[in-house]
Amino acid sequence: MSASPPPSEPEGREHRETRPLGAIRPALRVSGVANRLIALVLGGFVLVYLQPILVPLVLALLLAFILLPVVRGMTRRGWPTGVAIVVAEGAAMLPLLGLILFFISTAGPLSQELPKYQNRLVFETNALIDWGMERVGDGPAREALRQELTQDLLPRVLNESARMAQRTLGTATAALGSFALTLLLAGFILAEAARFREKFTEAYGAKHPLLGALVGIGRDVRAYLVAKTFISALTGTCVWLFLWVCGVDFAAFWGLLAFPLNFIPTVGAIVASLPPILVVLVDPAMSGWMAAFVIVGLVAINGVIGAWLDPRYVGHAVKVSPLVVFLSMLVWGALWGPVGMILAVPIMVSIKVICARIPALEPIATLMKG
Repeated sequence: MSASPPPSEPEGREHRETRPLGAIRPALRVSGVANRLIALVLGGFVLVYLQPILVPLVLALLLAFILLPVVRGMTRRGWPTGVAIVVAEGAAMLPLLGLILFFISTAGPLSQELPKYQNRLVFETNALIDWGMERVGDGPAREALRQELTQDLLPRVLNESARMAQRTLGTATAALGSFALTLLLAGFILAEAARFREKFTEAYGAKHPLLGALVGIGRDVRAYLVAKTFISALTGTCVWLFLWVCGVDFAAFWGLLAFPLNFIPTVGAIVASLPPILVVLVDPAMSGWMAAFVIVGLVAINGVIGAWLDPRYVGHAVKVSPLVVFLSMLVWGALWGPVGMILAVPIMVSIKVICARIPALEPIATLMKG
């Protein structure tokens, strides 16, 4: 007797079994996106919380990338590694110490003159507001608007500007405070770099993509820092000479201020130009035509260098999209303040080089190209 066929499955059973799996997949995708967002937020908190350690570490890595060829050249000539590191760091720090001493010597007289310029700025602003109020309506509404501008808005702007200057000074002081830690970390990194390639090859092999990425990071970051330092020094020198010829007070200080601020993409040149423009506008010895000439000259200097020389030399060294640079400046500025804005470009250059050396991340490097 032939075996009877198995009982047929109830209609719709297959759909009932597969339906939960289809419902699980969107839930897993949502969970994956949520996990990535949580990891991103936690990473941001870690970067902010560990800023006193991470900022000197990143600065030390940049310094080590710059000095590594010098240290290797000295050791090949028979110098002991420790002596070569100390000599290289000392030679690199001498110009920076000179700039710091010059900054301190010029900032003192400027701070003594600041109340005079502030009072003059308030006077000129009030005069401009009164002139504008004469042409905007009449009666109580005009008086209320004038009081709102002169007694509320203007003091608020001046107080916020003073607080911003204090925060910037505090950032500079903190950076100087971590100066010794940066040098110490850079010394350890340079000492470890002598045997790093040998140990890395022994651990991961000579063809590991990360080894090539580290070599590429060193080459690209050195090219960027050399090009950006040259452009920033040229900007500061041109600003100083131009303001000195025009007879602007503290021309050397404004030129020195333009040098470090020029390392901040786009925003740095604008911020560096605002203080001398305000000084020119409130200086009674400056005529209106002379003040306009100074403003046009500063815009021309920053425009020519920023729009022509900077993309030609720095952009060729960085090879990163300007949009990526600007967004990274905003992100790292929000995380680490002005120091983060300066470090944004080297960090993004390093990320691009690493992504270019890893096949799975190569599309990200392509999207970051300039």
